[in-house]
Amino acid sequence: MPAPSAQLSIDILRTVSIFADLPDAALEQLARTSLPRTYRRGQVLCNEGDPGESIYILEEGQLRVTQWTSAGDEAVLAVVEAPAAVGELSLLDGSPRSATLTAVGPVRLRLIPRKAFIMLIQDQPQIVPELLATLATLIRRANVRQVDLLTLDVPGRLAKWLLDRAQRMGTPVQAGIRIDLARSQGELAAEIGTTRPTLNRALRGFEEMGIVAADGQRITILDMDRLKAFTN
Repeated sequence: MPAPSAQLSIDILRTVSIFADLPDAALEQLARTSLPRTYRRGQVLCNEGDPGESIYILEEGQLRVTQWTSAGDEAVLAVVEAPAAVGELSLLDGSPRSATLTAVGPVRLRLIPRKAFIMLIQDQPQIVPELLATLATLIRRANVRQVDLLTLDVPGRLAKWLLDRAQRMGTPVQAGIRIDLARSQGELAAEIGTTRPTLNRALRGFEEMGIVAADGQRITILDMDRLKAFTN
């Protein structure tokens, strides 16, 4: 039987979709070959262009995925929340990292070396369909983000983000659905492709219309239907 700490790693690995159907023996081997790491808020795990030598298994915390534009601006592609696997693309083809990963807050994760991951694919071919599905999801999300930037204004993008957050992590309360931002307003602004002042104006507008109520890092959606109308 695995030691308690090893069992914890196995349990977390199983929550990541690409590893969910692997047998215990394969997960134990994966946990043994992985390397535990912790990072502080704001610490960079890897930079765009770095060699893609490992996959990150995010056990606790959030990672900001960014790229630099030709104008020298940082574009936020996503904020990944645990549990999740990050860095599959570089791991598969050995290409340099396509994005920079930064710890949004304290982060705990495991590194799985590329060699161990490739051996896993060879030994456990049933992982391939789920891996392909994961990559397809990444492409779809990128496409949706591009469409949103082209077709939605800032209130629309904020409304869509709040609705998605409510669906995945919302808590029903008497007044509506409460969500935790789990990031600063500056970080959220970058995530939806705007500036903090513009985000603040959009959020205040929703408050003045009685659509949401904001309390620091917590926002309660009071009127889902009116919020959805901004995404059309």
